[in-house]
Amino acid sequence: MELNRMQLREKVLECLYSCLMKEKVNNDYDPKEELINVFDVSSFSDIDLFAQEIFVKALINKEEITAKVQNHLNKWKFERLNLIAQAIFLLAISEASYAKASDKKVAIDCAIELAKRYLDASDYKYINAVLDKVI
Repeated sequence: MELNRMQLREKVLECLYSCLMKEKVNNDYDPKEELINVFDVSSFSDIDLFAQEIFVKALINKEEITAKVQNHLNKWKFERLNLIAQAIFLLAISEASYAKASDKKVAIDCAIELAKRYLDASDYKYINAVLDKVI
C-alpha cells in the first residue's frame, strides 16, 4: 500500500519518538531497524526515500536542531518537552531545513496538524511559534 506524504510523516514521527524514548532510558538501538519495524517492511530500501531522508537527517542533525529550538524556548529546556513535541520539532526542521523536502509553510502546517493530533489542545501554538522562527 502506497502511503501519502502525511502518512509518511506520521510514521517518521513514530520512529523518532521511539528513538527518543530509547535514548531517554539508555537503550541501544539501530535507527534503520527502528524505521524498518515502524514501516513494517523487510529492508530499509523498501521505505520511501522521502521518509528515509527526513528520518536520517533528523538523527544526524539532532544536536543542531535541538540547539536551534532551545534558542526560542522561553524558560524551557528542549529535553523537558514532551517527547512527541521533540519528535515533531526534529521532523519538521529536518524536512524543511536539512532534507529540503518541503517548503517552510508545508512543514509547519504538517507539524501543527501532528501537534493537534498528538499533544495537548494548545501545544500546537508554541510548536507553530518556534518553528516559524527556526525554519
